[in-house]
Amino acid sequence: MDLQSFRTLVDTSEAEISTFKNNPDALYQYVGLAAGGNFQLSAAAEALDERIRATLTSGDGNAWWQCRSLRTDLIREHVISDAPLAPYYGVLSRLQDALNPTDSKQGHIIGDWAAAAKAAIDHIAINSWEGVDPERIETRNFAVARAARWLKDQGYAIRLATGEISLEASADAAVLEEIERLISIMGGLNVARRLFAAISSLYDVDMQRYHLIPSVSMTGEGKTQVPWGYLLQLSVKHLVGQKPYANTDQNWDQLIHLITAYAAVFDVQPYVPMVFGGLDPQGLIQTMREIALYDTVFRFPQLRPADVVRLCEGLLGFLDHGQPTPNGWSLGQALEIIAALFSRTPDVRGPVVIRETDVRRSLPHVPKDVINYVLEHVLSHPVAGANQNYSRPTDAPPDRGIDFLFRPLLHLSGRRFLMIDRSVGAAACPEALLTAFRSHDRGLDDKVGKQAERFLEAEFAAHGVTVNAGDYDVGKTHGECDLVTETTDRVVFWELKKKPLTRKARAGADVELLLDISGSLLAAQAQSGWHELHLRQAGSLTLVRDNKTYQLDRNSREIERVAVALLDYGSFQDRLFLKHMLETSLEANYWPVDPDLRKRFEKINSALDDIRIQHNSLYAGEPVVANPFFHCWFLSLPQVLVLLDEVTDAASFWGALLQTRSIVSGAQDYYFELARIRRWKSAG
Repeated sequence: MDLQSFRTLVDTSEAEISTFKNNPDALYQYVGLAAGGNFQLSAAAEALDERIRATLTSGDGNAWWQCRSLRTDLIREHVISDAPLAPYYGVLSRLQDALNPTDSKQGHIIGDWAAAAKAAIDHIAINSWEGVDPERIETRNFAVARAARWLKDQGYAIRLATGEISLEASADAAVLEEIERLISIMGGLNVARRLFAAISSLYDVDMQRYHLIPSVSMTGEGKTQVPWGYLLQLSVKHLVGQKPYANTDQNWDQLIHLITAYAAVFDVQPYVPMVFGGLDPQGLIQTMREIALYDTVFRFPQLRPADVVRLCEGLLGFLDHGQPTPNGWSLGQALEIIAALFSRTPDVRGPVVIRETDVRRSLPHVPKDVINYVLEHVLSHPVAGANQNYSRPTDAPPDRGIDFLFRPLLHLSGRRFLMIDRSVGAAACPEALLTAFRSHDRGLDDKVGKQAERFLEAEFAAHGVTVNAGDYDVGKTHGECDLVTETTDRVVFWELKKKPLTRKARAGADVELLLDISGSLLAAQAQSGWHELHLRQAGSLTLVRDNKTYQLDRNSREIERVAVALLDYGSFQDRLFLKHMLETSLEANYWPVDPDLRKRFEKINSALDDIRIQHNSLYAGEPVVANPFFHCWFLSLPQVLVLLDEVTDAASFWGALLQTRSIVSGAQDYYFELARIRRWKSAG
């Protein structure tokens, strides 16, 4: 069923039920109820809904999803081409209300659309849709369509097809050219300064980061957002720009309108909080793609500057701080230089210029050539600049994509360097050091993964949290427990995974998203799931590490499972996403179209199989399990460091972790939710 065919069905149908309003027996007989019964109009309406359900049955497909798709197409044509919304929107809405959505969306729909539409029209004759505001119900669809309409009015051709809205290829190229032209003539550095000035009110002094959260509302009040992340990546691409600059308010306003509309048409911004219900595997993949692109377009990576040296040193703690690399610098010297970058720069929002002479003056004991090399070759992008092969949010390696994330500094003239922002620069420092040392040691990543466990254990100990770890055997089964912390009523298993969120995944590549999420979240939860199952079944585990043993007794305590990534995964660490990911894993396996990827996907499916086996064992005999993964978490090392701020012992640590356990704000941002809880507590 396409939209034009549906319009024809509605146009050729008339409501007959209105003729029976003053003749109850005829009305009831018409809708299939017994004449003379003591019925109400609501009973007649329900009978018509039942007629819709009986008329539109599904094979492998689902008519509810078809109506939803038609409703989206209808709104787009209404906004972009001035096509009428009524009466078609009301009929589609009535059909959706009568039908029930299912997880299956594929296949042929069996039934009589004409009869279903007729029943819906009759239903509306009893219960009119007048007074219902479609724009409050369909905020996202209207916002995307309005952005497309604005672009159309500016002269850019819009392509509408069934289930699709986009710019025509030539128009897409023209919009990109104009966006980059405006940035260039304003000067990318000037654009960056305006950008950070515009979001300065979102800066959290305690968290040392900008809270860039989606504008979501359950009552239709979500607003189209400015794509600050996308704008930042393009501004560093055109840092020097084209002189003489035209850094005017008029050009800035034009740029913001154009880039905001362009980003909106990508249709990855949420306008309501993530749904509480389940997602089928296809819906999950689509959601993952939208989350990745949302973070890339509307957010940017950040790290608390106060943690940058501690984190870098923690990840590379297995290296000798004084041992020179083949290029003549050491880890200890690099850490001192990074510390100087942040201690010598004021805590301002936005771009900061750093002079090499100032760094040398603050580190007189570090040789000049070492400071020069580290600043220029380890921490700075090439002189040509960053993101030189990046234009679209979906650009990805190997030929294109964002590379600004991997080094904190940009070259300026006269032995000067630019840090685009302290929180953004801090996030790039670990990547810069890991990249530099990786070039000298192919096995570096495995060593970093092991070191991360020791680093996290040391951080726990520094905050009074006792940690144990080690191998164990239960029967013929062998397990490896990264870390476990305990309170009087909780056992918390921690599993660390070094797999980062790659640039391809950040650009929304489905395969890379599945591989990255599997190598971090799923692998860690599958591993800790075995720990939980064995502890529940055996009652205790004997952990052995460095020839020392520790007996972990359950003692009727509840069990929590935390997957930890080395660096942030952004919105993927939201607890609602975790719920959807793990619950979907109970009924899905994934196989790639490309046979060369089959082996890599075997690891994904192995983790999914493990999670299913664990779930079936843990909840054997229970017909319905509500929120089976409520005790599971997905955090990063930077998030744990922030969490530890107020921790002095195991009990206070569990209390700190518990603060955001039941929070569903729609922000999809752990830092924002934790900061808000802390503000509430301090306010009293």
